[in-house]
Amino acid sequence: MPKDSRNIVLIGMMGCGKTTIAQLLKVRLGKQWIDMDMYIEEKYQMRISDMFDISEQYFRERETACCLEIAKMENMIISTGGGVIKNPQNIEALHQHSCIIYIDRPIPLILEDVETASRPLLKEGAQKLYELYDQRHPLYLEACDYHLQNDGTLEDICLKIINILKEL
Repeated sequence: MPKDSRNIVLIGMMGCGKTTIAQLLKVRLGKQWIDMDMYIEEKYQMRISDMFDISEQYFRERETACCLEIAKMENMIISTGGGVIKNPQNIEALHQHSCIIYIDRPIPLILEDVETASRPLLKEGAQKLYELYDQRHPLYLEACDYHLQNDGTLEDICLKIINILKEL
């Protein structure tokens, strides 16, 4: 696959800015964008929170099925759900045709922006976000090609990503 048709995959904690950054990159780079969570909800005609009500495993199985489909696409910007890294099969598939960028945002900044009650895994409160970060941070680091801090403006993080893409 030519390097300019590789996907750009954004991974990271919920609320780190993946979807917003992907939408901005879509405009700047002239690529198509796909949000994995939206794709899952559309494909299964069910909200993610309803899938989690059945079980997290129920959701994760559907997430992996969709991840395998999306990973075959070309020239896309893909924003993933925060737990996509929990299944090594997802990361293996995404690595085939993609550059994976870990958007790492400090938890206090995420908490300023995210309504925890609306997130299935955060119904227990903000402390759960710190626990998830501790569990997932090593997995994000292992999965990514590039690790970027998102502690500035959206412009800053987009420029960092665009500069990385120029190096590829």
